[in-house]
Amino acid sequence: MADLHTYSVQEALNTTTGGGWTVASVGTAGSSADVANTIHKSLLSNTGTLGIYSAVEIYFNFATSETNVNASNDMIIPKNTMTFITVPRGLGLTIYFNYNSTSTTTGAVRLVEC
Repeated sequence: MADLHTYSVQEALNTTTGGGWTVASVGTAGSSADVANTIHKSLLSNTGTLGIYSAVEIYFNFATSETNVNASNDMIIPKNTMTFITVPRGLGLTIYFNYNSTSTTTGAVRLVEC
């Protein structure tokens, strides 16, 4: 947890202070030919932000269980782009980052939990 006590009230409200930096093992986005290829990554209980770099475009969702992606409803992260997303901690203590390729092309997905 960041120590914001060294800042004035106004500074603390406008300060972005990073937490931890835990590199996860590289995953592989499965082919979208079958939603059962969805990868389910259980996040650490203190993860507030997820850093994602994917070699392929991926569908993703956050859920309290291993939930397959839904191409009609889930959000998309473009390939070859570093993206940081706030983890929706309001869902509960156990949160999964579920992802799958948007095509039949598979590729590496690198994650950092902050």
